[in-house]
Amino acid sequence: MDFRSMAEELFECMRYLEKGPMIKKVDNVSRGEMAVLGFLIMEHDNATAGEISERFKVTTARIANTLNSLEKKKFIERHADPDDRRKVIVHVTGEGRTAAENKYNEAVNGLKEMLMDLGEKDAVEHVRITKRIANLIKKKQKEFQRD
Repeated sequence: MDFRSMAEELFECMRYLEKGPMIKKVDNVSRGEMAVLGFLIMEHDNATAGEISERFKVTTARIANTLNSLEKKKFIERHADPDDRRKVIVHVTGEGRTAAENKYNEAVNGLKEMLMDLGEKDAVEHVRITKRIANLIKKKQKEFQRD
């Protein structure tokens, strides 16, 4: 079996998927903004800008730009940390939660349609393989963190 050719074929498919209509449906919220909102909602609301920067492995300047945009849209609020005025605590607003929930539902509905188009057998197999890949990636990440 030629795994190199298969990897190249998969890579080409992945490049196309990245440009697909479900990914492009980001309206007035960029993928970076959605990632930050998701982190705040699902992992760590009331995080500092530094914690967000560390989580996404990007500069604090880039996070500041993202937070400025989210704040203009009224999706987050920022407040000085009462224990350390140099730190800024970021909190998701109700509007931000609603926007994130709407985007999540839109994405899930898009995936649901794709899975329905695949048919039951292929959909089940696709989800099984994707979960297996995700678990392999998690395992590799843990190994990498130990080194």
